[in-house]
Amino acid sequence: MKKLKTVLLTTAALMAVACTSSVNPPASPAGGALETSAKAATVQTVSGPVAGYIDDGVFTFKGIPYAKAERFMPATAPDPWTDVRPSRAYGPTCPQDKRMGWYDDNQAFAMHWDDGFPDEDCLRVNVWTAGLRNGVKRPVMVWLHGGGFRAGSSQEQIGYDGANLARDHGVVVVSLNHRLNVLGFLDLSAYGAKYAQSGNVGMMDIVKALEWVRDNIAAFGGDPDNVTIFGQSGGGGKVSTLMAMPSAKGLFHKAIVQSGSITQLMEPKYSRRIGAKTVEALHLNPTGIDKIAEVPYEQLLAAYNGALAAVREEARQDGALPENFLSALLFGQVPVVDGEVIPAQPATPEALALSKDVPTIIGTTYHEFTRDREDPIFQPLALQQAADRTAAGCAPVYLYLFTWESPVLDGALGSTHCMEIPFVFDNVYLHRTMTGGAQDAVELGHRISRLWTSFAKTGMPESEGIPAWEPYPRRMILNNESTIQ
Repeated sequence: MKKLKTVLLTTAALMAVACTSSVNPPASPAGGALETSAKAATVQTVSGPVAGYIDDGVFTFKGIPYAKAERFMPATAPDPWTDVRPSRAYGPTCPQDKRMGWYDDNQAFAMHWDDGFPDEDCLRVNVWTAGLRNGVKRPVMVWLHGGGFRAGSSQEQIGYDGANLARDHGVVVVSLNHRLNVLGFLDLSAYGAKYAQSGNVGMMDIVKALEWVRDNIAAFGGDPDNVTIFGQSGGGGKVSTLMAMPSAKGLFHKAIVQSGSITQLMEPKYSRRIGAKTVEALHLNPTGIDKIAEVPYEQLLAAYNGALAAVREEARQDGALPENFLSALLFGQVPVVDGEVIPAQPATPEALALSKDVPTIIGTTYHEFTRDREDPIFQPLALQQAADRTAAGCAPVYLYLFTWESPVLDGALGSTHCMEIPFVFDNVYLHRTMTGGAQDAVELGHRISRLWTSFAKTGMPESEGIPAWEPYPRRMILNNESTIQ
């Protein structure tokens, strides 16, 4: 088979989640039987009781509401319930564009996407834990999915499954869905105080999810005082953004940015232009702006996409597009520095001070989107983020470069964007359409997942078979034979 084209993935994927009986799963002669009785896995949350299931020793809960929200408004607490709520299947995903990769057989095969079903009522969390109310306080790892700020979900990749980390590594894994694209980041602040925060409600959703973790995770066997946020691509961008948000301070204690370092968000000058052009395209006027809540989603998204293209061209003519290729590509599609929700750009001293005490892991894959050379898109931003945090006297930064190359599709994937995810989650065999699932790769996944989970436990990434990881300016090269550079 001929090699795939040099560009492996499209830009659409660029930036391009109280036990009432026994507290441990009952012994089973099948050694992995599925237990679905509500009595076996029911937890009382602040909003009401939820019932999950037990799969091979892991208590699993999916689709739990953590908040509710009206269109363009900040999220609020979900409506409470009294009956036990079944929580065994993933909840709705945020509506979004078609995934261009659906029409590329190689991408569809390797990525193994599951895009679920869309609904604007999408604020849901999923939880994997090895025990409930048994006196153990496990570190918590909150996963933020990729897809930039306009696509993706907590279930889009099979590699996001948290069962192996929960079962074998002693952590509680949480993933989540939140509002994206026009629903999460349309800046309508020029139309009055009611919409003052509309350009950042997608990020505010994530803060609400972290508040849910703070208030509920102890009932799932997790420690609310030891929370690590981690994410890849757009998820890494969300981690970077959370570190610049006052409302998120104290809700997490460690952070991992995988191929998603962001140093520049939108400025109101241009985010408001996008909002205005979207409103104009919908033939609304300021006095009737509230009607935007009734516009069908497809019509709203089309207007937003047209506004993005127009304002991006205006910024190009103004000489205001960022010099970095990735920042320029994402122009108009990231949160806005509004002076309140996000007071300052992530790389400023003011923003860095908010997360000064947060240890971080920052890194990229070797190829990302180009098979024939080291990627120039993500690495400069990762290096800059590591340097900025170190210069500001922040907690240790651990820098990595993931260089392992997949044999799948005659090696055409290389060390592509997203390739490290199955290794981080210890899901190398589970996601073998991407990794091949060979024994040496599985063993590397064991080692890398131990790095991530030991960091979540202690702030020190350590793993047998991998050299001692010294902070930046040292860099860990992650491969079958890992080295310090």
